[in-house]
Amino acid sequence: MTAIASSRRCSRESGYAYIMAMFIMVVMIVASQAILQNAVTQGRREREKDMVWRGEQYERAIRLYFRKTGHYPQTVDDLQKGMPELQFLRAAAYKDPMNTADGSWRFIYINSAGQIIGSVRYATLQQMALMDLNGGQLPTALTGTGLGVPASSLASASQGNSSAQTNSQPATSDSSSSQSPSGATNNSAAGPQNPAGAASSSALAALGQLQPTGAVDGPVIGGFLTGVASKIDRTSIRVYKGGKTYKEWEFIWNPLEDQARSLQNGLMPQGAQPGQPGIPIANPMGGGTGFGGSTGGPSPGGAGGSSTSQPSPSPGQTPNQ
Repeated sequence: MTAIASSRRCSRESGYAYIMAMFIMVVMIVASQAILQNAVTQGRREREKDMVWRGEQYERAIRLYFRKTGHYPQTVDDLQKGMPELQFLRAAAYKDPMNTADGSWRFIYINSAGQIIGSVRYATLQQMALMDLNGGQLPTALTGTGLGVPASSLASASQGNSSAQTNSQPATSDSSSSQSPSGATNNSAAGPQNPAGAASSSALAALGQLQPTGAVDGPVIGGFLTGVASKIDRTSIRVYKGGKTYKEWEFIWNPLEDQARSLQNGLMPQGAQPGQPGIPIANPMGGGTGFGGSTGGPSPGGAGGSSTSQPSPSPGQTPNQ
């Protein structure tokens, strides 16, 4: 009987040890999977950080190319080969770290009217600037943004406000001063209407109706290279400029954003008003994205969209040829 009891006791102890060993193994497996998952996530975060750096290198290269040559590059070769003794793009930025197949980027173009071709998020440079500067959404009003309001509207609004302050009269109890002879109320005391507000509303309505073209497979006839984006349609860990997938991470050089930041940082020339030469005020329905015409912004194929007029010669003076 003693031998049988001892055998049973040893069997129970062996069972407990086996269960304890299995429990420890399960804990170790779960812990190793968690560590592995954290390592994979951290690796993706590092690749996302590298992707942002490489994409912004393209933005920087396009900006430098434009400022050096006076026009946009037509192909990525213009950035990679550069000019004699001058390179615009680092070799480290050539490949997309998220595209493990071949590392190629998706290219985004712009035409002479300021339309973005190849983007899945933006239709024009002006729409892009307004969305990027307002958290990925179009603002409720364009006042103060320096974008979308014609210069003539700003000038007339400024003159109207100044005249209203100069000609304002103190209110009296005489009803004849507030009513016309026919008994109708005279609303002129309220001051002139602000045309900039109507322009803002119409510009926002027009911008809201514009839709992006979507990704393109090859070069665009009449287009100029303005940015790159990823081909990978996969949910990202971080959010970049409102983009929640790698395909929505678009790295586009937008001169309107540069000038809008200058406005916000108080870097505008003293006394300058939006709409003057060099400060693009855009019409969202065409060439009004700061390109060409009287907008004063840069032209994709030239050094600028605004020419400085020369003073007329005085009587008896021959104009310069």
